[in-house]
Amino acid sequence: MRFTTLIAKNLVRRGVRTILTVVGLSIGIAAVVAMLGIAWGFERSFLAINEAKGIDLMVVRAGVSDKLTSSLDESLAGELQRIPGVREVAGSYMDVVSFEDANLVSVLVNGWEPGSILFRGIRILKGRALVAGDGRAAVLGRVLAMNLGKSVGDSLDVAGEKFQVVGIFESDSLFENGGLIVPRSVLQKMMGREGNVTGFVVMATPNDPISLEALRKRIEATIPGVAAVPSRDYVQGDIRIRMVKAMAWTTSAIALVLGSIGVLNTMMMTVFERTVEIGLLRALGWRRKRVLALILGEALALGVAGAILGVLLGYAEIQILSRMPTASGFVSSDFPPAVIGVGLALGVGLSLLGGVYPALRGAAMQPTEALRHE
Repeated sequence: MRFTTLIAKNLVRRGVRTILTVVGLSIGIAAVVAMLGIAWGFERSFLAINEAKGIDLMVVRAGVSDKLTSSLDESLAGELQRIPGVREVAGSYMDVVSFEDANLVSVLVNGWEPGSILFRGIRILKGRALVAGDGRAAVLGRVLAMNLGKSVGDSLDVAGEKFQVVGIFESDSLFENGGLIVPRSVLQKMMGREGNVTGFVVMATPNDPISLEALRKRIEATIPGVAAVPSRDYVQGDIRIRMVKAMAWTTSAIALVLGSIGVLNTMMMTVFERTVEIGLLRALGWRRKRVLALILGEALALGVAGAILGVLLGYAEIQILSRMPTASGFVSSDFPPAVIGVGLALGVGLSLLGGVYPALRGAAMQPTEALRHE
C-alpha cells in the first residue's frame, strides 16, 4: 500500500472528525482571506486614482491621522505652483455623505474645480463632466448611479441639498466609481468650509525618486504646517486601509490559534486511538521518521483541504459583498493572487503547527508499550 494511500484511508476512516476539522479550518482561513482581499483591494483602488491622474505628491495638513480631516487654505495653491519642480497643482475638498433611502453610508463626495487635473482618468459614460459656471450639478460614479437608480437629468438629494445629475462616469478606482463629483465651491459652502480644501495634488517635473524627495523637502520648508507625501506612502498610511489591514492580521492571529488547536485535538485523538496500530507498525520495522511523516502527512492533508475550501469561501464572500449596495462602493470583486498564496500558506502552517506535537508523541512510542495499550 502506498504511503499517500494509507494517509487517505486513515482520514476517510474517521470521516466525521475529518470533515469537522476541515470545515473549522476553512472558516478561519476564509475570514482571513476575505479581510486581506478587502484590505488589498482598498489599497489598489486608492493607488489607481493617483496613477491614473499622474499624481506624484499629496500635500495635506501635517500631523493629521485621517486625511479627510485635513484642512488647508485653498489660496496655498498659488504658493505651491511657484515652488521649483512643481508642474501642476489642484486643490480637492473631500467629504462623506449618506443616502439613507438607498441604505448607503459614507459615500465619498469629491469637490473639484471643473477642468482640473483631478478629472484625468475619469471616463464620461453619459451626459457630461462639470464645466465652469456649474452650480448644483453632480456627476455620479457608475456604481453609485446604479445603486441609487439615477441617470442624467434626475435630481439628487445630497446632505439635504438638491443637485441635478449632469453625467455618469467610470474610473479605474472603486472608490471613485462609488462616489460623486460636485463643484468644489458648492461643496465647501454646503459643509461650512468656504475657502478650505482637504489637500492638494501635485504633479512634479522631473518626478524621479531623488527629485521628488528634494521637492517634498522644499514644499515643507516653504509652507509651514504641511506634509508633502508621495502618493504611494499617502495611500499606505491612510487610516482606513491601516485599520482594515490590522483587522485582517488580527483575524489571522485568531485563526492561527483556533485552527492549530483544532488540528492538535484531531491529531491527538488519532494518535491515542491508533496506539496499537502505531505499535504494530513500529514492530514491523517502521522507523520513527516514517511514523512522524505519517501523522504529519495526515495533518498536512487536513490543512490543505481546509485552505482550499477556505479560499473558495473567502472568494465567494468577497463576490457577495461587492454586489451588496451597502458595500459595493468599498469592496472590490477583484481577488489578488497573493491572497490565495496567503490562504494556502496559512492552511499548511496551521496543520503543521497543530500536528507536530502529536506526531512527535506517536513517533516516540516504543513498540512493546504501544502493543500493551488497550
